[in-house]
Amino acid sequence: MAKTEEKKHIITPEMWPEARMETVQGQDGRPYLVQNNIMFTGVRHSRGEFSPFFIDIRDKCRIFGHRCPECRHIIVPPYQQRCVGECNFVPLVKEYVKDIGVLVATPVITVFPPALFKDAVPFGEGDVYLETVDGELTDTALPVCVRTTTGAIRPGIYKRGTPVKIVFCNQREGSARDIFVIPQSELTPEQIAKSPLFEHELRWASVAEIKEEENPAMRQVFEECFELFCRLRDMVSQSRRAKKDLANWHRIVHIKTKVGTFELSFYNGTFAPARKPGGKEPQLIIVIPDPRQLSLWLKDSMKRQNEQLESPALTDLVLEGVIILDRPEIETVIRLDRIPRSLRRDGVV
Repeated sequence: MAKTEEKKHIITPEMWPEARMETVQGQDGRPYLVQNNIMFTGVRHSRGEFSPFFIDIRDKCRIFGHRCPECRHIIVPPYQQRCVGECNFVPLVKEYVKDIGVLVATPVITVFPPALFKDAVPFGEGDVYLETVDGELTDTALPVCVRTTTGAIRPGIYKRGTPVKIVFCNQREGSARDIFVIPQSELTPEQIAKSPLFEHELRWASVAEIKEEENPAMRQVFEECFELFCRLRDMVSQSRRAKKDLANWHRIVHIKTKVGTFELSFYNGTFAPARKPGGKEPQLIIVIPDPRQLSLWLKDSMKRQNEQLESPALTDLVLEGVIILDRPEIETVIRLDRIPRSLRRDGVV
C-alpha cells in the first residue's frame, strides 16, 4: 500500500488561534467580551516568466541570468526579457553564473516576522552579486537568505563585500527559500570549489561549545542569576498576564555561561529553574558568556514602574550579538521579555 504523503499547510497549525471568548475589564471599568478570530485570503498564482529560473534551482541546482548581447550587462535574477535603452529592446540571452559572490551590503536581520517565517527567526536577508563565468560580477544582485553554521544569525557575521557561497537545500520546491548563502570563511576550500554545495554537506558548529573557566567573582554572579530566576518564577505565579505570556509554551532551555550552565523548563504558563541540566535534550541553548548582563536584566525585571532600568531587553541583546542562540528560535526570548511589563501591570512588583 502506497504511503500517504503528509500534507503541508501554508500557515502551520501552531499559528492557528485558539477558539476562545473571554471577559476583560475596560479602562472605563465595564466588562467587555473579547473573541479570538482569524481572517485570511487563499490565492493560487503563477511564477510566470520566473518559472524557468526556479525550476533550474529546484531540478538542476544551477542559477542563470539574462545577458544583453549588445551592452553585455547581465541581470540576476532574470527579471527582463529584453534590454531597454540604447540597445533598442534586443532580446536577452540566457547565461549560467557561478554559485559564489559577494554581499552588496550588510543584510537585514528580522526578529518579528510574519506568520510564514515565525518558525525560523531570527533570519537574515541580503543581496548578492554573483560571479560570472568570466570572473566578473553580475550587474544586479540576487536577493537571498543569509545563514551561518555557528548558530542563529546575528550581527558581525556579514558586512558589505563579504564573500559568500550559495548552498542548496536538501528539499527544494521551486522557491526563493530553496537556497541560502554561507560566508566562505566558514567553509573549506573543497566546499567553496564544489558546485552545487548541499545543505547536508555543511558542518553545523555548536555555539554551546564554549570553554568554562574558573572565576569566583563571576561564579557568584552566576549563582545570583539562578536565585533571581527562582524569584521571577514565584512572581509569575502571582501575575495573570505573566502566566498568559508563557501559556502554551513547552521548552527545555539551557542558559550557558563561561562559569556554568543551568536549565529552565517552560510548561503550563510558568517555568522551573534547575541548577543542573537534566537528561533531556534542550530545545534551545542561550549562550551568555558574561552572566553579569543576565543579572542586570533579571534585577530590572523586578523593578517598579518608575525605577531606572540598566539593561536592554533580551531581544535587543540577541540583535547586538551579546546573547547567542544555538538555533533560529527567538520566541522563548521574546516571551521572557514580556514578563517584566506584565508583573508591573498586575502590581506584583
